[in-house]
Amino acid sequence: MSAFFQQFITVFQGVGQIGLIIVVAGWLTRRGIIPKAGVKLLSDSVIALFLPCLIFSNIVERFQPAQTPGWWVMPLAAALLIFSGWALATLVFARARDAKRELMPMGFLQNAAYFVLPVANAILDEGFETFSVYIFLFLLGNNPLLWLIGKHFFYKRESGEPFRWRQILSPPIYANIVALAIVAAQIQSWVPPFVLKTTSFIGDAAVPMATLALGATLGSLTLNFHRHLRRGSLVILQKMFLMPILVLGAMALIPWLRSSELLILFFILQGASPPATSIVLQSKSYSDDSERVGTTMILCYIVCIFSIPIWVSIAQALFR
Repeated sequence: MSAFFQQFITVFQGVGQIGLIIVVAGWLTRRGIIPKAGVKLLSDSVIALFLPCLIFSNIVERFQPAQTPGWWVMPLAAALLIFSGWALATLVFARARDAKRELMPMGFLQNAAYFVLPVANAILDEGFETFSVYIFLFLLGNNPLLWLIGKHFFYKRESGEPFRWRQILSPPIYANIVALAIVAAQIQSWVPPFVLKTTSFIGDAAVPMATLALGATLGSLTLNFHRHLRRGSLVILQKMFLMPILVLGAMALIPWLRSSELLILFFILQGASPPATSIVLQSKSYSDDSERVGTTMILCYIVCIFSIPIWVSIAQALFR
């Protein structure tokens, strides 16, 4: 068995584990075992409690800027990936007409944490703690842009709602800011041990809870594959194929992106991951047709079961 095929099988099994949990959670939602209120409760709990605790405990306990030179590159990389994807989407969706505003953000706003975290956890034998710190630093640049750009595409301008900072700030961002401030001031020793133990205990449940929330959210969507397959294929083309190629090209040009196996895995997963599920929430809040977004989202998650193992295997074959 070739090394490429072995790597493919390893990543496929990791993605498959996550896929199985998502399918089961989606089925439970479809059957009404997890009610609609339960879907919101799962999602809100992950955003407001589990993920912030994981962020806080990992950064305060493990992030050491002196031993991680250039850590600020992660938020910058997130912004560059998004804006590069946006430029590419302008070309890909040039003729999408009425579907353009809803589908364009799906082509370059990826599921940077909820999907990438559990997939990496399933693949990695060691180094997940360091990988999770990469995630949270990346989110510093990703999350504000995710909400700002998403609202730019979905928001009904005629409603005249004023801009409020709370629309883009969230508990995970607050957790990042507080934890980074503690690390920057070098006052980690001032944080009571029971606080770190408690946040670490709660944060350990973040990955499985986020996976359940993702599956339940996808299971609650209204779908129409026949109606939206043609337009949705543009999102699949960009998000599942062109974006990974863009990341591979960046790796070839920028040595730091391929300077360790963890970074190779991190950036190719970011490039190849499916669209952010928060796009569905934004579409429901600001748009008239979340059915199109939901159907396209499901298609991307089906394709990624096979595309992600391929891209991870290619990246590691090229740059290891």
